[in-house]
Amino acid sequence: MALVPAASVDLDALLALFNGAYADYFVPLKLDRAGLEFTIDVCDIELAASRVALEDDEPVAFALLALRGDEGWIGGMGTLPTHRRRGLGEEALGEVLSEAKIRGATSVRLEVIEQNEPARLLYEKLGFARERDLNVWVLDSAPPQITRAQPADPAEAHAWIRANRREQEPWQRADETLEHMRARGRGPEALTVDGRGAALYRGNSVHQLAAHDDKTAAHLLAAIAAQGDGLRYVNVPEGDPANGALALLKAKLQLRQHEMRARL
Repeated sequence: MALVPAASVDLDALLALFNGAYADYFVPLKLDRAGLEFTIDVCDIELAASRVALEDDEPVAFALLALRGDEGWIGGMGTLPTHRRRGLGEEALGEVLSEAKIRGATSVRLEVIEQNEPARLLYEKLGFARERDLNVWVLDSAPPQITRAQPADPAEAHAWIRANRREQEPWQRADETLEHMRARGRGPEALTVDGRGAALYRGNSVHQLAAHDDKTAAHLLAAIAAQGDGLRYVNVPEGDPANGALALLKAKLQLRQHEMRARL
């Protein structure tokens, strides 16, 4: 077995490895090449700092590292089902953590689905500790008459959210991620409610939301859901008003993740 930088692996081979490792996951995940390139780009994944495990020159395990300032994030890791339980993923992740420290990171975050006990134990072995829980919600379309939300300028709504958010955004919805998306023509639309809440969204995906209370958050989320085929809000921190709002709207809690952090 050899560990190599992910940048040295053909992107199509990396894509096949990613999809193969996640094919039997709790929530199966499959990307196409454009989706993988987009994720690498907007999430600041550093392929030169990421690692792929090779056996007989074939990619069998990986760990992807994203870096922003002194903070890192694991943008995916896994092992092909035929090569599991041999420590390959652990070796890849361990080397990625060493690389993160060399590059000036003082901590690295990741998320793990609460049912994935083997992965959680591995992360704890490598120094990760649970910091908070994150919820993934799905809401079917809601009638527009129940909402007081109004369209808003995205820049103004984002400024309001930054000034009033209660929790740090998860990496996938952080301000830096949204800036990268805007630069690529994927900027969000925005809604506000009476100076008490604001939301950024694109299609049926909520990017960011802040509100003074659950009911205000419900107005924002109902308006987004009513514009299309419902909505999906990924990795909402426990204690965020959006959780109470989505419960009021009878949304489905699809899954819960533990956000963990390793101090380097």
